[in-house]
Amino acid sequence: MAGYQTLMRILPVEPRHIPALSQLAMDTFTETFGHLYPPEDLSAFLEKSYTPRKLVQEIADPAQFWRIVYAGGEAVAFLQCGPVGLPHPAADPQHEGELKRLYIHSSQQGKGLGKRLLTIAIDWMNETYPGNPQWIGVWSENHKAQALYGAYGFERAGAYRFAVGQTLDDEFILRRLP
Repeated sequence: MAGYQTLMRILPVEPRHIPALSQLAMDTFTETFGHLYPPEDLSAFLEKSYTPRKLVQEIADPAQFWRIVYAGGEAVAFLQCGPVGLPHPAADPQHEGELKRLYIHSSQQGKGLGKRLLTIAIDWMNETYPGNPQWIGVWSENHKAQALYGAYGFERAGAYRFAVGQTLDDEFILRRLP
């Protein structure tokens, strides 16, 4: 049907969403970054980060802000924000927020969903940590994400190594000042 767009619903993550969120998180991380890692490192990271048990613990934390996006009946994107946890000397988890995860299934990329979710994340951080810096960690070679974040005022403030199994990635720390 020409011009048809699937209805997208952006919902707070609830326990009933955990199976879909777990699968989506594993799928989107693997489709985006899986080619970079030995299979054992990728498997170890997915097990550490995206199992239903791990995600249930994370969504139960009231300091964390989660959203999941459904297109039709399928989970296609998610985001997570919370207190900053990046290894930067100026980062203050008591007063500053971080966009921790923003993943969109490849079938939904290029439709403006990333901008919409980033706006939701920034709005949450503005409300939760008013007048304070906002943070994002991003893979040093993810130029598309860096360009998106840069368009919203995030600038490079540092770097660190991010472990995926035994592999250490070079990551940039981005900060958006009030």
